[in-house]
Amino acid sequence: MLFLAVFCGFLAEYMLEHKIENDRAKELAKNLYAELIEDSIRLNKSMELRRTKEKSTKYLMQYFKDADLSRASDSAFRNITYAYLSVSNKLFFEPSEGILSQLQNSGSRRYFKKQELQNAISNLSSSINFVKLRNERELEYMTSTCRPFVIQHFDHIWLNDYLEDGKLNIVDAHFLNKTANNSNPLLKKWQILDRESAVNIAGGLLLMQRGMFNSTIPEYRKSATQVMQILRKEYPETTNN
Repeated sequence: MLFLAVFCGFLAEYMLEHKIENDRAKELAKNLYAELIEDSIRLNKSMELRRTKEKSTKYLMQYFKDADLSRASDSAFRNITYAYLSVSNKLFFEPSEGILSQLQNSGSRRYFKKQELQNAISNLSSSINFVKLRNERELEYMTSTCRPFVIQHFDHIWLNDYLEDGKLNIVDAHFLNKTANNSNPLLKKWQILDRESAVNIAGGLLLMQRGMFNSTIPEYRKSATQVMQILRKEYPETTNN
């Protein structure tokens, strides 16, 4: 009888521990799924803005190749502003890592027993790191290559007027399709502007933008989708909301 009582006690403790771990796994699955859904929405909005930035960059390649630089236009300066100066987090998508960090740092990842899910989470973490790396490289290019060009040739008096003395941010101003009210843009030192270098600066940025579109973001989408599919299969009650 004593043995049976001890055995039943261990069994009850095991079942309680199993229930606690299972409930914790469901909670983590729900939170991770919600985080990925929110990121998917943010990513779609960011990619729309980046497509427009790509168009601005392509415009600048053609502009510096063929345009009469002595007669700068609002259109050219609007596209320089959007392509070379905008560093809004709306444009530079960075996936959330709140739940992933919690899983890794607290050891909570062990609650997910399925090896398939463990592997998918590892792939997701790798793809997130690559997105962050791509963002860092593009921002570094804008800082080291685009900004020196802007400092030498751009008209910041026009920019201040265009942004209504700080009342607008660059993204909003661009999509309002507005012009500066009181200033005509002046391309500084246009006489010494090296067209070939200017085209290559825009071309280098365009190459980085396309790398993000064609490889980095699709790989992130693939890994995030895989995690969500497994979560829906393993924890349907927490993800089918």
